[in-house]
Amino acid sequence: MPPRKDSQTLDHLLHQMDLAFTNVTGQTISFIDQSGSWHGPLRLERFTQFCRCVMDSPEGAARCRACNHTMGLRAGDGVVVECCHMGVSVISMPVPVEEERSIYLSYGQFLTQDTQAEFYRRLEDSCAQLGLDYGRLQKAAAELRVLSREELDARVQLLRIFASYLAVSQSELRTRMEYAQQMEKKLELERKLHSMEFKFLQSQISPHFLFNTLNLLMRTAYRENAAQTAGLICDLSDLLRRAYRAKDSVCTLSEELLCAEKYLAIQSQRMGPEFSYEIDCQPGGERVMIPVLTIQPLVENAIVHSMADEERPLRLSVRVRLEEELLRITVSDNGDGIPQPVLEQLEEGGGEGSGLRNVSDRLKLFFGPEARMDIASRPGQGATVELLCPLDREGGVGHV
Repeated sequence: MPPRKDSQTLDHLLHQMDLAFTNVTGQTISFIDQSGSWHGPLRLERFTQFCRCVMDSPEGAARCRACNHTMGLRAGDGVVVECCHMGVSVISMPVPVEEERSIYLSYGQFLTQDTQAEFYRRLEDSCAQLGLDYGRLQKAAAELRVLSREELDARVQLLRIFASYLAVSQSELRTRMEYAQQMEKKLELERKLHSMEFKFLQSQISPHFLFNTLNLLMRTAYRENAAQTAGLICDLSDLLRRAYRAKDSVCTLSEELLCAEKYLAIQSQRMGPEFSYEIDCQPGGERVMIPVLTIQPLVENAIVHSMADEERPLRLSVRVRLEEELLRITVSDNGDGIPQPVLEQLEEGGGEGSGLRNVSDRLKLFFGPEARMDIASRPGQGATVELLCPLDREGGVGHV
């Protein structure tokens, strides 16, 4: 997982603080979390020769990490000045940053006038425990700074100033970053709006061009005395106009049946005498309101999954019945039936049956959750799709 942007910003800020402190004092500070791990860049070249010698040993490095962990826990909300496992003095101070893990700074690798004698008294035993060269460590220890009480207090105050500066700087950086993120979101939203505006304009141009072309073809067919072709083009144009209407729009059942009839008329010309159809609507049903493109997908599905041949011509029927407070629309055929895999996809709401599923979902939105679609199919014996839609006689739901 890539590091968070605010974590990267904090690391950069800690690095800048370390560089500034080094320029003032000639020594480095470390930033450590409560697990004892160093946070941000660790500049070992700025460590004293004594500490580098200790950390060259695996056991020495492990004990240094353990010391970091212990001092961080003891620092809490205050400042701790204590000796590490080798007797070197360290200042530990919490850093006020808004992070998931608490961070504290560690400045040390020096001796004080109060701890100097004890340090040298324990040095030989400490070297023996870690397997280090006592002569080498003794020589390196001679380079350690020995601070007076006043010098120690001055460094504590300096570190407090740096920590406060860090808190203010991080707050400013966080504000700038949040502002930059807001601007980025705003620009992204503007890009999306421009894209949507372009697509909207494009969607206006494409149907306009299409219908003008169909109108031209229809007039050409009439001039060439091809009335049947002109009629087919006119039916296709009407179908396409309905297809461009919003999916959540509604129309009367008579309009929807007319749409289905135009589609069937086109298919009849394509399939020839082996195909026939009938549309039967009970009187009064034509005034019922229904979502646009409810029946046409059903008759299209029936033709797609049926085969007409000379021995068994394909017949398709659309029937509309009003039964008390129920609208029943039945589309049936005598074709090959809906394949089992498609039926299973319909039950799962996807695949090739997504068009029928879309019809079912829109019916539930319009007529209520009790509206349903029933599908019955047997191989070689055709298929029947029924739409059952509850009608509210009193409220007029489903009626003009």
